[in-house]
Amino acid sequence: MLHLAGSGGWAGGETYLLLLARHLDRERFRLIVASPEPGALVENLKAEGIETHVLDMDPLGSPAPLFRLRNFLREQQPDILQSHGARANVYSRIAGRLAETGAIVSTVHNSVHDYPIGRIKKWFYLACDRLTAPLADCTLCVAESHRQELIARYGLDPDRVVTIPNGVDLATFQPGPRNQRLREELAISEDAPVLGIVGRLTDQKGHVYLLRALPLLLEKFPSLRCLVVGDGELREALQQLAADLGLTDHCLFLGVRQNIPEVLAAMDLLVLPSLSEGMPYAALEGMAMGKPVVATAVNGLPELIQDGVTGLLVPRKDPVALAKAIESILDDPHVAASYGLAARRLVEQTYSIEGWIEQMESLYESLVDHEHCSCSHD
Repeated sequence: MLHLAGSGGWAGGETYLLLLARHLDRERFRLIVASPEPGALVENLKAEGIETHVLDMDPLGSPAPLFRLRNFLREQQPDILQSHGARANVYSRIAGRLAETGAIVSTVHNSVHDYPIGRIKKWFYLACDRLTAPLADCTLCVAESHRQELIARYGLDPDRVVTIPNGVDLATFQPGPRNQRLREELAISEDAPVLGIVGRLTDQKGHVYLLRALPLLLEKFPSLRCLVVGDGELREALQQLAADLGLTDHCLFLGVRQNIPEVLAAMDLLVLPSLSEGMPYAALEGMAMGKPVVATAVNGLPELIQDGVTGLLVPRKDPVALAKAIESILDDPHVAASYGLAARRLVEQTYSIEGWIEQMESLYESLVDHEHCSCSHD
């Protein structure tokens, strides 16, 4: 099978591909990945022994990428072509039909309606996505909210739109003692409450609202520290906002970290103030580590976070509500522990990597066995 990545960087879609590379049965499935650019994705996949290609997908809207992809597909002749993200989905549907390739699977990691792009560009993306969506043999959503949205907005056949939520490697992300070593490295006192956010520094992730919530929390928790893990286009702006709010000593920008389990182990609480999400690995990983989660009630997050059971849900763009939810958990260690235990239990039962791979392999086999006709939703 051949996967067309949405980017060569590192985010949810790229994590998805790396987990497939690590856990898919290679005796039954041969995985090839094409990336639109070199970068972390290509490097990580090559380290796993996966055949990778860099296939230029620019300029947007030009027929040139379509013909490059069509020719590449004719060379590779995959039984299954799976794409990730709006641009890759549109190109793969058209080029896949032109190349008469095998089953075409479009993966939806987040709603195109929520893409943080300009109005004209979004209109173009939505028009292309809507027009080409029926060309896919199967549309695979990581959250049920996306499946329902596509069926309602695009009028797609429900039997050809399936939800398979992401999975987390429970062996890698395990609850354990607080990571005191990292706390000492960051000069965080033993009794200081520590919350964190993990993700790209973009508008979509809602860092601004967490920063604006912190001054409200510092009134009650003056030693509080916030770990900001990740990098992106807003780093300088967010650091400046933190300085303007008097948070320089309380908000620690750690950049991209490879040791995410160890970083999560240093936190008491994980926060996702996102404006939109699919089925974020950050939440799954934090829950697997037994961390309570405060998140916004957007897209797939209410499917994952059980309000008042594994964490708390708040409205998006609401720093006051965010601060109140965080305070209620930091205020009561028993509640925090209860949420953390329930979170770990939920991912064990529903979001294990083994369960995810089993569903993915079953989908792939059904697409080939049924001559690419459709996929079913269970």
